[in-house]
Amino acid sequence: MISFSHIAKSCLAVAALLAASVPDMAQAQRERIRISENWRFTKGDPTGVRTDLRYDVRPSVEKSADGRVADAPPEAAAEIATADARVLKPWILPTGNGFIADPARRHVRPAGDPGSDVSFVQQGFDDSKWQRVTLPHDWAIAGPFLETGPYGGMGRLPSWGIGWYRKALTIPASDRGRSIFLDVDGAMSYATVWLNGRLVGGWPYGYNGWRLDLTPYVSFGGPNQLAIRLDNPPESARWYPGGGLYRDVWLVKTNRVHVAHWGSIVTTPLVSKAAATIMHRLTVANDGAAAMPVSAATEIYVAGADGRRIGSPVARFALGSATVGGATP
Repeated sequence: MISFSHIAKSCLAVAALLAASVPDMAQAQRERIRISENWRFTKGDPTGVRTDLRYDVRPSVEKSADGRVADAPPEAAAEIATADARVLKPWILPTGNGFIADPARRHVRPAGDPGSDVSFVQQGFDDSKWQRVTLPHDWAIAGPFLETGPYGGMGRLPSWGIGWYRKALTIPASDRGRSIFLDVDGAMSYATVWLNGRLVGGWPYGYNGWRLDLTPYVSFGGPNQLAIRLDNPPESARWYPGGGLYRDVWLVKTNRVHVAHWGSIVTTPLVSKAAATIMHRLTVANDGAAAMPVSAATEIYVAGADGRRIGSPVARFALGSATVGGATP
């Protein structure tokens, strides 16, 4: 990745349009597609599962009580982690490598695809009897309310448990050569994602969005089956946490050289009635194998009340040029 930055002044600029150009490379437009319709959902794992699908071992809950500490302390999990359990944590942790600055500290994905033998992740599984849902979806609000027990802080709704979501994706052959990402705005919790029976990655924390690179697992021009497992533990919150894919999910398609995830930062350090100073920092990623020369520019538009740009740009400035190294194998 490489970052560009620039400071500009304008009395009209209220929105920024980003552009990155790569010589000798066709510039297909970035697509961000909300995939909210035609999901299938069920509670619980299939019978006879032999693979340990837990993110990690965790202490058992012996007693429920309102006002208790929500989660066991980290050392409690460490104490029981000596058990010989092949949990999914080593396959999930590489999802967060983009937030680790030191390459030496990044996680290396182990070989294999745990869970590929589970019927729910397989292409030919018949999910027609599962519940059809539209995202966002919270399985707990379906109830029933818990009439007994110390669950007032949880809204007396059964948010804990295991849930599975499946969706068929259409990714045309014309997308070959592009990067394909899955952006999940919120999943409660301990999400694990398979595509076409292969373990892609996941995210344990339920309160923020995250991204997975689907590209190595996509069948371009063929059927693609997405399966997401959530494992919402009991006693995991002192308030109502919800359960399920409770925010939007997106399919994002980019060129191999593209503006990185959360890679555009615009700030306005000085603003007055007469003018505004705009600071723009742009990070460009290269998912291809070879280094590529890149030039980046920003165009400034007037924005309407709905946030959409109006007319032609009122200003344009170059952020610079550089060579962006290829992705590390």
